[in-house]
This record gives sequence, structure tokens and C-alpha cells, in this order.
Amino acid sequence: MTRLEDLEWYKRYKQMFGAFKSGPEGDPFFRDYEYRGYKKVWSTWPMLEKKLGRKKPSEYQVVTYALSYWADPRSPTYIYDKGPFELGTEHITQKWYKHFRDNSPFIKPLFERGEWHDYEDPYKLTYWTYNSMADDNETFLDKIYEEIVNTKYDWNLNEEVLELYKNVYDPLRYVFHIMQMESMYLATMAPTSSIANVFIFMGMDHLRRVQRISQRVKMLDIVYPSLGFGKETRKVFEESPIFQPTREVLEKMLVTYDVGEALVAFNLAVKFVLDELILQHLTQPFSKLGDEMIKHIHLSFYNDTLRHRHQAQELFKYAFSKEPSLKDVIKPWVKDWQEMGFKATEGFRDVLKGEYDNAIRQIRKAHSEYLGGIGL
Repeated sequence: MTRLEDLEWYKRYKQMFGAFKSGPEGDPFFRDYEYRGYKKVWSTWPMLEKKLGRKKPSEYQVVTYALSYWADPRSPTYIYDKGPFELGTEHITQKWYKHFRDNSPFIKPLFERGEWHDYEDPYKLTYWTYNSMADDNETFLDKIYEEIVNTKYDWNLNEEVLELYKNVYDPLRYVFHIMQMESMYLATMAPTSSIANVFIFMGMDHLRRVQRISQRVKMLDIVYPSLGFGKETRKVFEESPIFQPTREVLEKMLVTYDVGEALVAFNLAVKFVLDELILQHLTQPFSKLGDEMIKHIHLSFYNDTLRHRHQAQELFKYAFSKEPSLKDVIKPWVKDWQEMGFKATEGFRDVLKGEYDNAIRQIRKAHSEYLGGIGL
């Protein structure tokens, strides 16, 4: 039977970190680099003890602070594998994270100093608090959908509204699904766990929109089975002139891999503009044709949007407070993606008709104020 001391991986770890036990073989072994140098660990949360002293951490801090080992350049994986994961130095995943996250001009300065860990979600959301909040939002929408069914609301919709639902509203689930995909990319590439949590919950919010739009369209399909609701939605999204500017911009955003630029493209430009257009202004054509329910449904979605904006705003303000030069890094990205975001709305001109130009002016004003709040 091979002795532990003869195993190659044990020899390497012993060389780098000391032995697994105290004694003549070496110092006590600590699995995490952060724990090295501790003579005595006084609390259950030794990393937070460095940050807070003997003060008891909050529940939020316990379950969010610096939990992603792949986001700390001082971790054993970086020392041994020269990257965030135990995959060898030449693995494509190592190279991807090092290039698009660790060396992103927006991420790198704080990453190398370990300062991203101190960002905190202004809402202090944890899994259970997020679910509690989401449950209230879902109960609100459940009641609306129940009212639609119980009052046979859909039976009284006119033909023009049904066409809007089929050709404009139904394909929006692809738009929000892309936003979900982008949220989860930012979560996986986040430079610390507290930021990853923000985007995980954001992704769940966008998935909720996809599910609720699909549910609403199915309700219409049950009442009007001959109209083909949900049957050619993908074709409409891929071919309708309404969605081609939107699709082009969203697809370019999806292949913006540098996590710093992706944060700017998504949170400071494309998502802001499309959320404002879809959740606020796109309800007007429905209202003019006698359908007010969509306004109430989108109100629930918009509540999530306001939280997303605040979280992103605080993230950038935190980064600027630690490294003011980062403003100059992102300003060219903001300029480029701001115009891309407004380009994504051009296909909706025929949907909003005479209200389109006024809607865009309002969105530009709101967007300018939002960027001003970050110092841009």
C-alpha cells in the first residue's frame, strides 16, 4: 500500500503549504491561503475576523463574503495551477478567466488587491430573503392571472390587441431569456461571491419574466386556439423587422466576453434602455386598444428593474471609490454601448407609432440621469 508521504500530490502540497499535521514534518496545513499565518482562530469566520475584528458578522456577510475560491489570486489554485481552477496551467478555462476577468482593465486593479470582496449588495439579499421577496411578487401576479381567467377577460380582447400579443409580446420572452443568459455569465465571471449573488438573483428575475410571458400567451392560446399563439414565436423573433435591431445588439452583447465591458454593456446601457422601452412604454399601445392588464403585469417586472439598477449603480460607485481611474476605463464603453442600446429600439418605431420619438426622448433623459448618479 502506497504511503501518503510517497504520493506525488502530497509532496507538492507539502512543499507549497506545509504538512497536514504539526511536528517535525512542518507547519500545520491550511487548505485556504487566507488562513495561513493565523496563530489562533477566534471565530467561526476567520476571513471576516480580519475585516470586522471580534464583531459578530451579519447573516448576509456570513453567506456572501469571499466564498468563491476561484476569485482570489492568493488562493492555492492560483499558486499551484496559475489560475482559478484545479485544471492545470494550460486548460482553456484557466486562460478564459485570466484573460476576460482577471486581466479586464475594469476588474484587474481591485482584483489584484483583493478589494472586490468588500462590495455588499445594498439590499443584502440572501437566498431566503430573495425567495421571500419573490414570493410576494409572484402572489401579486397570481392574483392578476386568476382575475383574467375568472372574469373571462381575454374573451373581450379585440383583434388588434391579439395581434400585438402574438407578434410583439410573445417574442419578448427571447429578449428576457438573453438577459437571463447575460446575468448568469456575469455571475460566473464575477470577481467575488457577493457580486455573483447579485447576478444570480437578477438572472432568476429574468427567468420569471420568461415564464410569466409564456403563461400569459398560453392563456390566450387556450381561448383562441385557431390563432396559433406560441407556434412560430422563434421565427417571428428571428425574422420580424420589429426585433432585428434588438436581436443584433443583444447578440453582440452576448459575445462581449470581457467582464468589465459586459457589465457596462448590460447594466449601464442595453438593459436600461430595453427595460424602459418594454416595461414602461410598450404598454401604451395595449392600453389604447383597451387592454390594461399588461400594465399591471409589467409593473411587477419593473419593480425588479429598479432594484437591478440600484445594485449596479452601487457596484460601479464602489469600484470608483477604490480606484477613481476606472471611470476613464469605462467611459469609451459607455459611449459605444449607449448608442447600441438605443439602436436596439429602432424596430419598435412602427409599434409605438407617433409615440416612439417622445418615448426615446424620455428614455434618454432617464438614462442620462442614471449615469449622472454614478458620476458618469
